Amino acid sequence: MAARYSATMRLSPPVGCAALRTAAAIVMAASTLPFISCSEDPARSRDILFVSHRRGEHENIYALRLADLTTRRLVEGDSASSRSLPAWSPDGRSIAFIREFDDHDEFYVLDSLGGTPRRLAAELDAVAFPDWSPDGRFLLFSGGRKNDRLSVYLIRADGSGIRSVLSDSLEYRCPSWAPDQQRFTVAGYGPKRSSILVVDLASRVARIVLAADTAFLDCPQWSPKADVILFTGFPGNPNLRARGVRDATGNLELLDLPTGNVKVITAGPDLSNYGHWSRDARWIVFQSDRHAPPFRDSVATHFRFDSLEIYIVRPDGSGIRRLTTNAYYDAHPSW
Repeated sequence: MAARYSATMRLSPPVGCAALRTAAAIVMAASTLPFISCSEDPARSRDILFVSHRRGEHENIYALRLADLTTRRLVEGDSASSRSLPAWSPDGRSIAFIREFDDHDEFYVLDSLGGTPRRLAAELDAVAFPDWSPDGRFLLFSGGRKNDRLSVYLIRADGSGIRSVLSDSLEYRCPSWAPDQQRFTVAGYGPKRSSILVVDLASRVARIVLAADTAFLDCPQWSPKADVILFTGFPGNPNLRARGVRDATGNLELLDLPTGNVKVITAGPDLSNYGHWSRDARWIVFQSDRHAPPFRDSVATHFRFDSLEIYIVRPDGSGIRRLTTNAYYDAHPSW
């Protein structure tokens, strides 16, 4: 396990770890060609959602069809706000997303393409990172009052029953359900330490499973098939509020809960982050600027994030592939 992390507990027994160790070979075409069909071809899965800010357009939500890498716009932005953090419901019929303004955020669910989005959690000024429960009845998300630290909230998919399930002196990002729907994982941040926690939903007991005081641990995502958590590890300052573009060098990593072992998937000096699992846990989609030239100072912030594109990789680090090749911002992917 990397020395910069400390695993503080183990969970047992392991569940479905073989799903992360075994992936049959897939014949990959050249980067400009569509996927070749086979039993584990991701082209057979549903479309990848992502956000794109294209030249002369607003920030919109698109769906990427893996069979031929074509895209279609699903949610249109406007001049007053942008769209971010889209997430399919488990049945693929609804999309949760965030509408971002300069001074507040709004949480919406779109139940049918071409329909009118429903607003949820209107009483909160800050909302982010929606994640559907495995049965599709609830959503977890990070949220708070204006200028407050983000806590974790639970809400029914119909917009009722909102309640805080984790709120204290830390700030919390990216809650992600466990397959059993009884627990979730979330990233927590204090002034000097970054951590990944597992929270029991019924008791609200939070246990730190990984911690770092010389790295920033972000956006954990629980595997749909195993007690394995995907997260992004950023070397440097663990303080969320004190980080800047100079700290934007990150890699996807896996934490195996039964053993506490950590494995790096996308090693490199670039930014690879915001990973999300495919529904069968055989692939991970993420955003990265790994193809772009190095950026040497903070003046290049705008150009750096414009260079983000969508990639996929297997959980063992193999089969990495770039899916979008645009000269503008493509980010926030989810499967």
